[in-house]
Amino acid sequence: MTTDAPPMPVPAAVRDLFTNRWLLLFLAAWVTATVYIFTTDRSVLPLSDQEPIGYFSGIAGAVVSLTVLLLLARRRPPLDHRNAPGFRNPGKETAGLLAWMAAVLAVGSVFGIRTHIAFVGLAPGAHAVWDRQTPATTLTWAIFNFVTLAVLPYWFFRYRLGYRPDSMLLRFDRPKVWAPYFILVGLPPILFTATPEYYTTSIAGHALTLVLFTLGSFLPIMITTQSLLTPRLSVLARSWVTGSVLSALAYGALNITEAFLAWHSPAQAALSLAWFMQVACWGLVKAVTTLRTGNAWLHIATTHTIHLAEAPAVATTFGLR
Repeated sequence: MTTDAPPMPVPAAVRDLFTNRWLLLFLAAWVTATVYIFTTDRSVLPLSDQEPIGYFSGIAGAVVSLTVLLLLARRRPPLDHRNAPGFRNPGKETAGLLAWMAAVLAVGSVFGIRTHIAFVGLAPGAHAVWDRQTPATTLTWAIFNFVTLAVLPYWFFRYRLGYRPDSMLLRFDRPKVWAPYFILVGLPPILFTATPEYYTTSIAGHALTLVLFTLGSFLPIMITTQSLLTPRLSVLARSWVTGSVLSALAYGALNITEAFLAWHSPAQAALSLAWFMQVACWGLVKAVTTLRTGNAWLHIATTHTIHLAEAPAVATTFGLR
């Protein structure tokens, strides 16, 4: 991996973010979608009793996390066409990844398997989704995502195409800096969304939650979207910020079959598109995290550890309470 580009000071990184026209358009669409969600009739979608306030409150935490990240990453140039790993054919590889993601999404939808089981921030909607789960459906979700979005893409790029772990952004560089960041950023989302039942859940329930979400969510999203897709989009776009926006949209597309979305009527489609922008916003946070640090692991702390708050639901599903 080439890293001899000059450091990008924090002000320059911030300026790079907020002078990019594609990011500005994305943020304008996100603001419009947010206003629409709060002002329209949300009952047209499934799980219409969901409360979006908790979901949106996480945005403030993400802004703080990214601010700290930009400071810590100020001596490292962002990954783009100038200093990303030497991809052999980024265009072809990106097209293949997008086609594979679409195929996984299509096959999963046939069997009722989604990218996420539930979005814990959308309570009580998330609880309603968990109430319909069984040990079999939960294990099927974890195994399907792990095999299709983690094992197979990793195997193909690592052993068929011959990419090294460092060129797949899987080296955890500067652990003295990023390990504490991971812990300090990863814990608040769990504690913020934890219910009283979280603190009385058995150790076995917490351990199973960690295993299930590592297999079904953390590693699949990390390998497919952050390790492989995001840096290639950045190279193709010749801009790490534009690449982040493209990655955000791809991540949002990977979630279009989630339980709280529906596409059968104009009203449902409009509100689902508004929610699509919210999911894509978290994809943006993931991509910015990855491209500014060169570390595919760190997005777990900035956007994914919140799922560990679902331990009470997991424990109930598996009878471990």
